[in-house]
Amino acid sequence: MQIHIPFHWTARTHIGRCPRVFNTVFGSVNDGDRLTRENTELVIEGFPRSGNSFSVFAFSNAGAGDLSIAHHVHSPSQIITAARYALPAVLLIRSPEDVVTAGLAKIATHRTGDLLRAYTAYYRSLLPLREHYVIAPFETVTTDFGRVINAVNRRFGTTFTEVDTDRHLTLSQKFLAQEKFDALQAEAPTEASDRVPQFDRYSDLMKRAEAEHARFLALATDDGTTRPPDDA
Repeated sequence: MQIHIPFHWTARTHIGRCPRVFNTVFGSVNDGDRLTRENTELVIEGFPRSGNSFSVFAFSNAGAGDLSIAHHVHSPSQIITAARYALPAVLLIRSPEDVVTAGLAKIATHRTGDLLRAYTAYYRSLLPLREHYVIAPFETVTTDFGRVINAVNRRFGTTFTEVDTDRHLTLSQKFLAQEKFDALQAEAPTEASDRVPQFDRYSDLMKRAEAEHARFLALATDDGTTRPPDDA
């Protein structure tokens, strides 16, 4: 049975600004191996439903299979700690409309307003650390992950190998197909259900989240991780 905790993601994100506190709480109830530590060799993090699983798998097939990878914590603490120890880090980002829609389809206890507030807080908190991570837009992650790997190699002096194009295509298609399947399998919501994204109700929060998304996409051009217009 899923229990809705009001402002779950908002509170989690704000607590995540203090890695020591967040890691103590998270590590006590979750798999602590996913946390960023001084001996971590690669950090892959982003807001939920931003291509986290695919990115970890792609890097694991690019020479990182035996490395200690911090991932799937969905907290600013991961990138903050990576910056502190000068670790290679990838920050994933996807449009707020898509992450909210996918999040509501995946987890019944998610709420539109909570996700939008947390999304904005998450990325704003990491802006001061811009020089310590590579930005990986969702569209690039799912279509041309080689750009992300090349950017990481340039920024951090790593030697990861690119994912084979054909293999990448197969994996990204499976990833997107599974996400659509999850949405179809979700219980059909009524018009008033919180499972339906309530973007009209939270238009101000949506504008703030979209502004952060646009800001980070613009910054991603410096990393070479945005797709050229002809490829879009």
